[in-house]
Amino acid sequence: MRGRQYIYHFDVMKGIAIILVVMGHVMLFSFDINPSEPSKFIYFNMPLFFYISGYLAYKNFYTLHELGKRILQRGIVLLFPYLIFLCLYEIFSKGTDWNLSIIYCGGQRYWFLYDLFIISTFFLVYEYLIKRVRSNFAYVTLWILPYFFLIAAKTGAAKIGGADSQAVIAGFVNYYRYFLIGYICKKYVRFNDLLFDNKLIGAFAFFAYILNWYFFEFHNIALIFLGTLGGIIVVQSFVKNYIPAEGAVGKLLIYIGKCSLGIYVIHYFFIPDISGVIGNFLDCGNPFIWQLTFAMIIAVPIVAASIFVYKLMEMNKWLYFIFFGKKIDK
Repeated sequence: MRGRQYIYHFDVMKGIAIILVVMGHVMLFSFDINPSEPSKFIYFNMPLFFYISGYLAYKNFYTLHELGKRILQRGIVLLFPYLIFLCLYEIFSKGTDWNLSIIYCGGQRYWFLYDLFIISTFFLVYEYLIKRVRSNFAYVTLWILPYFFLIAAKTGAAKIGGADSQAVIAGFVNYYRYFLIGYICKKYVRFNDLLFDNKLIGAFAFFAYILNWYFFEFHNIALIFLGTLGGIIVVQSFVKNYIPAEGAVGKLLIYIGKCSLGIYVIHYFFIPDISGVIGNFLDCGNPFIWQLTFAMIIAVPIVAASIFVYKLMEMNKWLYFIFFGKKIDK
């Protein structure tokens, strides 16, 4: 029962996260505001996806054959849409004025799939190698060590590989920790309960989240991490306590959450450039309220259109497999 309950929670959270992602992209690409006031408020949206992915990536035991199979499956499901939609969007937006070097990092748009594949593949291999470690302390320590190697690699990349290489590794540095937290939450139930069922931790998480939002301009690494983790804790706790699966809101968010991959790769094609039309208007009065309201108004039809296209593609099993790497049994 517990496992089914958590699957429901994560579908709802994926639904919330993808709506916030679309809203953030509307503010970034439609309004041409970076960072917008609301984007500081919803900064946890992409880390939330990595946290969920880390939680779902955990498996108690698997053989070398299963390891290879899981990596292949992850590659197909993540890299098929990454490569196809990245190239399609570049052609759609730039015609012939682009080059294949963007595949290295995914640019501003499809980087999430690239980062998630690298991080999840590393986790699968690393977990297989250290699975015989019996001490919980040593086990967790071994998982934390790669984070410091990534920080060192980020510094080295800035000197050797330039800005693009630094940006790629910076993404790994940032999102590895949230993937790891999700993984540890699944493996250690007590740690999961401490984060999400402890009222004192919940209050601290909410405080850190608000504090990070208020002082976001200072770019304090520790505060951003604690505030982002706080946002994840607040969202999951809210979903568990206030959004039942049987309710209308729960059902809608579950449906959207199950379409989150399709929405993510398709929604970029529907984002309009209207910065010249309402740019000045969004700075009037309270920018936070105006930007958040208009982002939500524009994001809703974009999400709906993305789901419509995704479901159309899903109707043809061969088209769906080519674009999303998944088979549909009919």
